[in-house]
Amino acid sequence: MIASVQTWEEIRADFGVNWLIYLSMPFIAAFVGYTTKLVALQMLYRPLEFRGIGPIGWQGVVPRRAGKTAAVTIEMLTENLLRPEEILDRVDAEAAVAELREPLLRTVEEVARELADLVRPGAWDALPAPARAVVRRRVETAAPGIIDRLLDDIRKDMGVYIDLQHLSVTILVKNKRKLNDLVRGLGGSAMTFIRRSGIWFGFAIGLVQMVAWAYFQNPWIMPAFGFFTGFFSDWLALNLIFIPRKRRKLLGLIPVHGVLHARREQVTRDYARIMATDLFSADVLFEALLNGPTSDRLLAAIEKEVTRAIDAELGIARPMVTMAIGTARYRSLKREIVQRVVDRMPETVAEAKEYADRTLDIENLIVEKMNQLSDEQYEGILRPVFKDDEFLMISVGAILGFLVGELQVLFVEHYSHTPH
Repeated sequence: MIASVQTWEEIRADFGVNWLIYLSMPFIAAFVGYTTKLVALQMLYRPLEFRGIGPIGWQGVVPRRAGKTAAVTIEMLTENLLRPEEILDRVDAEAAVAELREPLLRTVEEVARELADLVRPGAWDALPAPARAVVRRRVETAAPGIIDRLLDDIRKDMGVYIDLQHLSVTILVKNKRKLNDLVRGLGGSAMTFIRRSGIWFGFAIGLVQMVAWAYFQNPWIMPAFGFFTGFFSDWLALNLIFIPRKRRKLLGLIPVHGVLHARREQVTRDYARIMATDLFSADVLFEALLNGPTSDRLLAAIEKEVTRAIDAELGIARPMVTMAIGTARYRSLKREIVQRVVDRMPETVAEAKEYADRTLDIENLIVEKMNQLSDEQYEGILRPVFKDDEFLMISVGAILGFLVGELQVLFVEHYSHTPH
């Protein structure tokens, strides 16, 4: 190989016999640009669990840092977009009772029957139909007030009843596949752009490589350009995801706009759909309220409101009732009522899912909030998904590019011909 600078005559002669090698350079560089992006992106997500021998192996970056990735993503969401109080403000007690009239009345019927049977077996069925109807109507009338007061209690200190960040992070850490889907969904447009950009950036760098090889024919040119292609194209692609925030024309001719800003409307809709479906759907929120780490607070609030409602319904008759059945028995019956209401909560709540999804409308709430964000705030929501992985993606691209460059050297040494 010749290390000195080639003359124009030498370049023409060398190109004449090795034209195929020269023409292959931009295409190989385009291949390097594309494959390094593809491999780097796959290394973000796969494998879900560590694979290797001893300490030597690999686990996808996102699954490996599941806790941190989930926490950062959800923290940005709850701080900027989705305050728990706003979710609850959408629930109207009277509308909820009207929507859930049938399951509520069914629950009332079952609880009343069981409690009446505790006092005297067959007592509920022995009541005339009008008397049973009066009980149902009184409960139906009292229900909105009970629910309204319960909602007020929760609204005053929402964090005590449900921790959205803890809920979301727990879900995502337990289900790494869902976390992968979330991160992919947030950056879907950007990931597609990164893959495709590798072809064009690589091809352009390959043209420069072709000229450099023609002049110098130094074996280090191939791996050096491979390294540079992988490094620079990854760095440029990652920056073009967000920069520039506003549409501009490069050199007054080429329109340039950060991918996630240019496709903001679609990205926002996709982001909101993923959040509403996978993390903040009604069944997930209900599960957290009823069975989460703070569920005892909710049950205590329900007990307080149901007990208060029983005492209010009895009114001035309360002393006579306690005298008739005894204070201890009266308290025991109240505890029974509370327990049976709590036991039936999951069934009643399950029938409320469709109503809750429709009323809460988390997807459109997130879209509405994201549309109010400035470009900087919008970028701040999505940037954490990429930030921790930028250096890794660039490094992997550079190393893979270097290795392909070494293969190019072997290819050139094997197939090139010395001009006569």
